[in-house]
Amino acid sequence: MRELSLGNTDLQGNPDLRWDADVVIVGGSVAGAATAHALAEYGLTSILLERAVEFPELNRGDTIQPLSLGFLDRWGVLPEIEGLSGYPVSGSGFFHRKHGFLGSWDFEGLPGPFQHQIILRHTNFHRALYAAFAAKPDLVRVCRGAQANTVLVDGDDVVGIGGSIAGQRFHARGKLVVAADGAQSKLARFLGIEVEEPYLYEHEYLMLSCPRPRVPELEHRSMRYVGKDGLTMLIPLDGGEQVRIPFQIESADAGHWRSLPPEKLRDRLLERAPILEPVATPDVITDGTHSYRIHLRHAKSYVRHRVCLVGDAAHVVPPTVGQGMNMAMLDAEVLAAVVKRCVDVEGVSDASLGRYEQARRPVNVAALAASHEQTLRQAATGPEIDEHCVADHAWLADPDRRREIALRVAGMLNPTSRDLDFEVAS
Repeated sequence: MRELSLGNTDLQGNPDLRWDADVVIVGGSVAGAATAHALAEYGLTSILLERAVEFPELNRGDTIQPLSLGFLDRWGVLPEIEGLSGYPVSGSGFFHRKHGFLGSWDFEGLPGPFQHQIILRHTNFHRALYAAFAAKPDLVRVCRGAQANTVLVDGDDVVGIGGSIAGQRFHARGKLVVAADGAQSKLARFLGIEVEEPYLYEHEYLMLSCPRPRVPELEHRSMRYVGKDGLTMLIPLDGGEQVRIPFQIESADAGHWRSLPPEKLRDRLLERAPILEPVATPDVITDGTHSYRIHLRHAKSYVRHRVCLVGDAAHVVPPTVGQGMNMAMLDAEVLAAVVKRCVDVEGVSDASLGRYEQARRPVNVAALAASHEQTLRQAATGPEIDEHCVADHAWLADPDRRREIALRVAGMLNPTSRDLDFEVAS
């Protein structure tokens, strides 16, 4: 066995700690934690390596779609989400500051038990995922504060990860490794997996928040203001007490927007979303110095040398229709079934793990394309957008089109492992 550096400080040498499991997961955010839960559903053991000790405070990744709620229910995470004031949202309305209400769609009548999204602040979603590990101590070894520095290689195959935790060296070995280490995945770079970025967006989102106005439009619903200045979204969270406000700005002007004093920022916000006028006082608008860049990226391979990419390591999607975390959870759900089949039936190899990529790549290509199309449509700017706004949103009056959008956003058009017949009796 060889130990090769990931490009960090070289800490090769005899380990103080040795761990073995079916799967080693690098990265303990949503994709990595979901993978550990999905594997545990099949009785497969995992070692979850996360470099952060504390849960991250991120102004993104708040939306859990109906299909994902079904996974989280199976994995025992949903009660934790509900206990942390996850807020059900049943649909979304489109508005224009002058034309008013343009129409809406909702999740009513969807197949399955969940007719809603749940909105939960990202850090609380992390807490829920990890709280649910308490019921799985023999299946998931959680290692927060673990720095992954090396890759353990046997021939051409990656068989584990080396690193340090609390001043000690460790080796974590498994039948395969899952790269859940984000959009700048060190494991993907180590393996030479290239990433395509077919489109560069000229806008980003200033991530604001304030108390939620007590209006019917935001009672278990989200709002989208469209118009010549672009998209402004209002997303209830924190049990409906707060509202997250992704506020579109031009990337070239990001520095100007971040430097605005609260009074000026409030004025510009109310130009876009006048419904916030009673609650968006300068002293309560928060997070105005943070902006969120958006990307469209896709790895050219998901599987190489017994390493499987999940979540942002495999694909990065614009946030317009809230698909990023949910694509990651579907990656995890399908991969776990493939791994179970490999362990029990076919053996673990790139060929057998390739079932995962064969199942997920075409679905992710479609999700990336749909999110990109909606981003261009909803984030379009210029005077002509106001002029044609009502006509451009006439599709909201078509029940078939509304249902198709609801099914796509909910994830119901995406095959799960059960649809793909990848499951092996656990």
